[in-house]
Parts: sequence; C-alpha cells; structure tokens
Amino acid sequence: MTLTPHEVAVSQLATDQAVPLDRIKSLRFIKNNIIGNKTKKDLYIQLGIVSRLQDIISVKDDKDSQLKIQAVIVLGSFAFGNESNILALTNSGVVEPLLNCLNPSGDPKLIEAAARTLNAIYASPKASRHQLFMGNHLHVLVQLLDTFSSKHRPGQEIVQVHTAELVASILARCCETLEQQMQIADSGAIPLLMRLLASGISKSQEAALGALAALVKDNPELAQVIAQMRLEKGERPAPFILRLVRDKSPTMRLAAATCLTYLNRAGVIPEHDGDIMLIVLPILVKMLQLTGAVQEAAPQVLAHLIWESENMQKAVCDMEAIPKLASIISQMDEEDNVYGIVGQKDKLKENSLLALAAISQLKEDCRKQVIEAKVLSHIVSAMSHPAVGVRAAACQCTRSLSRSVKNLRTSLVDAGIENPLFQLLSDEDLGVLRSATATLCNIVLDVSPMKKTIMERGIVTKFVRMISYGDNVVRLNTVWAIKNLVFEAESEVKENVMRQFGYNNLVLLLNDSEPAVQEQALNLVRNLAHKREHDIEQVFKGLGNGQLLSIIEEKLSWDDPRLLEHALYVLVNIATGSEYHKQSILKRQGILRSVLRSMNHESAAIRVASIWVIINLTWPDDKVPHSVHECVTLLRNMGVEDRLLALNADHDLDVRDRVKTALHHFLMDQQQYGHNNGNGVPSDQTGSGNGRHGHSSSRYHDLQQQQQQQQDNSTSSSSSSGDAFGGGAGSSMDTTHIVTGGSGAGGHDRR
Repeated sequence: MTLTPHEVAVSQLATDQAVPLDRIKSLRFIKNNIIGNKTKKDLYIQLGIVSRLQDIISVKDDKDSQLKIQAVIVLGSFAFGNESNILALTNSGVVEPLLNCLNPSGDPKLIEAAARTLNAIYASPKASRHQLFMGNHLHVLVQLLDTFSSKHRPGQEIVQVHTAELVASILARCCETLEQQMQIADSGAIPLLMRLLASGISKSQEAALGALAALVKDNPELAQVIAQMRLEKGERPAPFILRLVRDKSPTMRLAAATCLTYLNRAGVIPEHDGDIMLIVLPILVKMLQLTGAVQEAAPQVLAHLIWESENMQKAVCDMEAIPKLASIISQMDEEDNVYGIVGQKDKLKENSLLALAAISQLKEDCRKQVIEAKVLSHIVSAMSHPAVGVRAAACQCTRSLSRSVKNLRTSLVDAGIENPLFQLLSDEDLGVLRSATATLCNIVLDVSPMKKTIMERGIVTKFVRMISYGDNVVRLNTVWAIKNLVFEAESEVKENVMRQFGYNNLVLLLNDSEPAVQEQALNLVRNLAHKREHDIEQVFKGLGNGQLLSIIEEKLSWDDPRLLEHALYVLVNIATGSEYHKQSILKRQGILRSVLRSMNHESAAIRVASIWVIINLTWPDDKVPHSVHECVTLLRNMGVEDRLLALNADHDLDVRDRVKTALHHFLMDQQQYGHNNGNGVPSDQTGSGNGRHGHSSSRYHDLQQQQQQQQDNSTSSSSSSGDAFGGGAGSSMDTTHIVTGGSGAGGHDRR
C-alpha cells in the first residue's frame, strides 16, 4: 500500500530511519502543513507524531540542536491548537523534556523555542503545572529572566530578551495557588521581574506586569512585598505602573491596569486610591469598546476592581459601563458555540456577565440600569449556556439582581428565572452549583413570588442531597437558603420543611467542620424557634431538649464571636417560650455562666445578646410570678445584677438601653418581694419600655432595605437571610433585627 506524504514524513522521524538532514526536512514539511490547519494537526496526532517528537527532544546529545529546535517548533504549533491537542501533548509526557531544553548553557534558540511551546501549553487551564515545581526546573526557568547575565552569549541579546518575556508569561500562567505564588517568589523571580519592568522594552514590560499581577492576586503578603520594593532609580512600582496605564498600546494599558487592580484589592497602595478611581477605572471602561483579547479581559479586571466597592460601582454606572456591557452580551451569536469548548466569544460573554454582576452588586440604581438596558432576557438565557463559565457568570448576575425586592417581585419573575435556576441545582460543574445555590438564597425569601412554586417543585428534597455534597461552599449556601426559607414562616411551613429535611441533618450541620456552616445552622435554629411557643416546642422535640441545649452550651464556649452571638440568640428565642422552656435553660449552670461571661465580651453585639437572654428569662409573668422570682433570685446570686450595674456606663447606647430594661426587672422583683442586696438601683432606671426580644436569623447579603428596630411587648430575634457571592460564597453581612410580636420574629439576609 502506498503511503501518503504525511505518513512518509512521520515515518522518517524515527531515529533509525533517516539521517538528521532528512529528518529536519520532514519536520519542516510537517510544520508547513499544520500551521493554521486544525484538520492536519488532528491527522498528524492520529499518525503518532507526538511520541516521535518527544523522542527527538529527549535525546541528551546536543550535537545537532537544529533537529531539536524544529521538533520543538512543531510541538509548539500543536500547542497553539485547541484543548484536545494540548491534552494530547501533556498526556504523552512532552512537558518534562521541554523543561529539560531550558538549560541556560544550551542553544539560545532551542531555549526560546521550548519556552514558547511551554507557554502555549500552559495557556490551557487543564494543563498540569506540577512538573514545573519539581526538581530544579523552576530555579532554571527563573534564571532565564536575567537578561543581563554574564552567561549569555554575544549576539544573542534579542533571543534572550524574547526568552525572558516568555518565561515571565509562563510564571504568570503558573500562579494558580498560594503555594505556587510563594514558590515562585522564593525562587528569586520578583527582583528579576522588577528589572524587566524597568527595561523600557514594551513587550518585556507587559510580560513583567502579567507575572507581577499573577503573584499579587489574592495574596496580600506578596502584594506588600512588591509594593514596597524599589525600581532601579529608587521609585516605587505603583507610580511607575500608573504611567504605563496611559501607554498608547492597549495591551500595555490592560496589563498595567490589571496589576494595579490586584495591588489595590490587596490594600497595599492606599495612597493611590484616588488614581485608581480617576485613572484606572475610566481606562478599563473604555477598553470595553475595543476588540480582541483586550476587550475579552477588560470586563473581568473591571469586575475584580469594583467588587464590594459601592463608590466604584456607582462611578462605573455613571461612566455608562452597563449599556456597553449589555451591548456586548446581546450581540453575541450563541449559535456558533460548541458545547464544552470555551471560545473567545464565550469568554467575552462570561467576563461581561461577571462585570454586570459586580456593578449591580450593591447599588439599587445600578440594578435599575441593568433592567433598563434590556439585557435580563440574555442573562436568563445564558443560565442554560453550554459553557460552564457563562452559566456560572449568569447566575452571579441573577444573584446580584435578586438582591432587589422590586426585581424579586417583578423583573426576575417576568424573565422566567425560576426554571433555569432550578435546573442548575443539578449542574455537574462545581462553580455553577455554587453560584446557583447562592442565588437560591434570595429566591426563597418571603418577598419573592417564586418561593411558593420553588417549594412545590421539591426544593427541600434537593437541599437534603446538597448538604451531603463534599464542597463547603455548596453546603454553606444550602443551609443559608433553608434558613431564609423558614424565616418568619408559619408553623405549618416550618414543620413541612423539617419533616423533609430532618433534624438529624440539622445536627450534622450544627457540628460541621466549617464554622461558617455552623453559624448558619444556628441561624436556622433561631428562625425555627422564633415567633410562637409551638415553634419552640417543635425544635425541642425535633432535636431533643438535652441535645439542643448541649449543642448551645458547647457553642457558647467557642472563641468565634459569630457563633457565640447566634448561640445566644437561640437562647433569647427559647426564653420567649413557655415556663418549661425557660426552666430548661435555668437548669443548665454552664449556659448561665457563659451568658454571664458574655456580658463582659469586647463585642457590643454579644453584650446586647447576652442581656437579651436575661431580659427574656426575667420577663414578668402574672401566670407564674413565683417562678419569675426564683429566676431573678438565681441570677442575682450568680452576680448578674452586679454585672448589669457595672454595664450602666457602657460606651454602647444599645447596651445601656438593654441594661435599663433588665435592671427594671430586678427592681420590680425587689419591690415586690422586699429583697435588697444593697446595690441601690437608681430611681431613674425604671425601664425603657422595651419588650421581650426573640431573634430569628437571616442575611440579605446585599441588604438594601434597612431593618427597623422596634421594641414592643414581646419580641424575638430572627437572623437575617442571605445570599452568597463568589466567593464565594461564605462571607456574610449578618443584619440581625428586632421584630415585634409573639415569641420571636425571624430575620433574613440576602446573599
């Protein structure tokens, strides 16, 4: 059978089949055929060319470096293909011999070709970085950054500079973890990158900026080190980079803006906050109207810069960034996308959605602009996009928009968010699942018309599956959503939810390995045990009296202020219940001692919570006056009254107000039963008119409506319901508020 020219060329690469000149000729023939031709690349991979190329570059004899150079160049051409080509290279084991080609004493052109191919391979997020950090490879690679080394050969300066640029790019692509960042820093790369930054060569400066940005991203320690370094003329890096952000080259402007963004987010250049707002922010917004790689990356950098910054988000809105982003998203033709492969359009769409999510995170006016830009239908459509990054970003957008009560009631319902969101709760991608569960925290709020239908579709059953999920963020978002679901709910709803969810699962969450999950599980108990004696009794039955209070007693011993505060508010709610519920607390000396100790806590919020426990335990009740007297006597003997008197001069107004109410209860008991401990409660402390307090828990992560503090005859505390971002996802701005009525209203917070 006659062989095709392609088969002949591959066969001639075998070490025992041809002389070096013929093999070089075959390599050039192959290179000319595959450049820009995906079909030919696939063909040659199927013919087994990768293993032949690996054999060539693995030979330690450097007598004929031209053969190796041509083989590395061909490998580089394959690496500039698609993800499947890169995986074919990495799976065959070419990375190790390519790293071995970087020997500084070797042929500079071979080193440059190997660095270029490695850079192309590491452009893929799926390519393993593990080998680079093994052995001496990282040390050798960093040496190649030194363009002024005496080891360099005369006449090879241009090649050496290009190699240094490629090495900087490789380092930028291999800073995916904190450990990798620290290893690169420890290898001595930072001073050499600084020298490259000050080289005056544009491409070298861009490469250095990329590597420095990757090193400082989410790493305050390295950011501080880099911000305090000096360039060759004694200047700090930040002002130097600020000049580069005005460069005529769009890629230079983007690289400089990215580096400044990460330094700013690390909080190490506060003296340049004004420059970031007035210079960097407008430049990033203008980049949204460019094309190519700059337009693709600019929205992602913009999103990172303005995240959780209300002032920057407002400024970006004023710069009309939202219409620009909406135009990008709406004009994309999703029909060209191929499932599972993220192309440039997909990445641009993903980044643009992330920018919209960041802009609309905190400001209601910005959310209004997003709705008015008529992009909501595209956002909802993107939740079903084949690319996982786009789906996750669309969820982030929806989550930001769902922080608005108005949007929850109208726009999001009209746009049909419910179906795609429910489907994403079964998504196989972890990032998508994190975003979807975070968005759900807002969708199940009382103000959302979708809450009822979401429950009817069996959301609680999905919750049960998700709490056993191995990811901490998904588990946190799930318990957060359940907490919001039962916020201020009727007893029937609470019982229905817990019947499906199971108190055994709640116990697991209360003892979870992650403190943030425990915190939200306590908030869930707060909401369940809020508002009615019947609700409290259901929690007692579900968890068991002894188990519930043992869990609370254990949490009260923790140093974590968040757990301590929420555990106290569980007691606050229980103390609004029946005499049996109060006595259950009073019989636990360990709990009472912890409450007394918490009255001296450095956090005013915890002091307030502990005093609320005392207020509710001592609340006058004509039905059982003697029991109240026994309670007051017990607490007085433990030193609670003395502690309250000491808090009369507390610097926090809320603490002082709660103290007045609690002391009034002790004074009433003294007046009725004639007890006088010699403390002499001042006559002007006759009570503030505050009522009994119960707390339910929920967190509106971007709480827009201000919760009013109201004190009436009997209030219980609810924990704010919330939504998770990002983040993930685990941070929360808990907004506990007091609500009138019964034995405890529920609070909620948005995520």
